[in-house]
Amino acid sequence: MNAKQILLIEDESGIAQMIRVQLQLVGFSVHAVEEAQAALSLPQLSEFDLIILDWMLPDGNGPDLIPQLRQRSNAPILMLTARSEIVDKLIGFESGADDYLTKPFDMMELIARIKALLRRSGSAVQRAKIPALRFRELVLEPDTRRVTIAGDEVELTPTEFKILEIFLQAPGSVFSRDKLIELVMGYEYEGYGRTLDSHIARLRGKIELDIKSPEYIKTVFGVGYKLGD
Repeated sequence: MNAKQILLIEDESGIAQMIRVQLQLVGFSVHAVEEAQAALSLPQLSEFDLIILDWMLPDGNGPDLIPQLRQRSNAPILMLTARSEIVDKLIGFESGADDYLTKPFDMMELIARIKALLRRSGSAVQRAKIPALRFRELVLEPDTRRVTIAGDEVELTPTEFKILEIFLQAPGSVFSRDKLIELVMGYEYEGYGRTLDSHIARLRGKIELDIKSPEYIKTVFGVGYKLGD
């Protein structure tokens, strides 16, 4: 089985070396660069299975770089940062990051987060025999990771895709925030409720005609969310 390919965008050489060595020890292949433009210029950018992105880079910052990475890659993005305020985390998630880890961090936690993100993103080979999920004009194809609404394709991050897939597997079922976090993250994630709401808001912005009166993802006040009436 081929090793998963990870792109590490980190300008602190000591941290980059530590991450590279530890990830290689557990079987990952790591390509490291120090600047945003170096990452964007990689011809194999679309081939990476996961991207680890530092918030502060010599030629920019992580949240600004994410939309440019998304133009060429659907890989999950894990952001590393010294910023710990909730508003900073929300900025990272609203930019399209899939997970967030604050420095200093434990390498075992980083590895656990990476493995969870890779499980969440899956692969076309693993999902090839799963039929499309449909609800009204919304269609999700697990094999190609393609989502359309009324025939128009919608670009989702891996986390948004996973959330929508969970809803489409059980239309009408109410999911509490804790249950969604468990299903999406694959492990307990303290304090993730606010960022989950941010993912839901971004997903609604992509599939709803009117986010103030959503047709698809409904809020069940005091409980969580559900798909449809």
